[in-house]
Amino acid sequence: MTPDLGSPPALAISVDVDGTLYRVRRMRVAWRLRHHRGLLAALVAAREKLRHESPFETQRELEAREAELVAPAFGMTHPQATAALESLRAALPYALTGQAKPYPGVRSALEAAHARGLKLAVLSDYDPREKLRHLGLADLPWSATVGAEEVGCLKPHPRPFHEVADRLGVERSRIVHVGDREDLDVDGALAAGLRAWRYGPRLARTSAERSFHHWRVVLFEPLWTTR
Repeated sequence: MTPDLGSPPALAISVDVDGTLYRVRRMRVAWRLRHHRGLLAALVAAREKLRHESPFETQRELEAREAELVAPAFGMTHPQATAALESLRAALPYALTGQAKPYPGVRSALEAAHARGLKLAVLSDYDPREKLRHLGLADLPWSATVGAEEVGCLKPHPRPFHEVADRLGVERSRIVHVGDREDLDVDGALAAGLRAWRYGPRLARTSAERSFHHWRVVLFEPLWTTR
């Protein structure tokens, strides 16, 4: 964990959703999506490949590439794969977050940070808005809510992080992005010029300036005490 001494005072916090704000229960997700017969696994594999490809100009182009990658595994035509993936995406928010609860302390930590003048944003692969509603967090004072696909690429590409900064109207170096994945959240944020904190298991190696294992009301106190 690297120290944050000398960093400019933070003005905003950006948070990932899946695995960061709540625990993803994979068996429950698989059961809820059982009628899609492995399509989710194929989509996840396609997206891992896309993370290392050049970004697209639009979400439509990105989704067309996903369909192109998924179609052969199921013997589908491109239009068939496109329709199947649209159905899957519609089902995903509830499959992931229906009846799920945020980690204890998430709401109080974010509310405390906002009360101290820090702007709040969400940056997630897959549209986060419905997931936030299922989690009971949609009413938090979000200043920006970004699904990476909206800008034609996925984390860790810098473009989604830059989009968050643009929507917040905050200099990149004054935003702390919080996520659970080193390769997507931490590496992506740092490469894009943001700061990074990591939520995750104890003793995990990280390039983030801070790592934490529990959400608490005073979690972001180091940010507001240095402003």
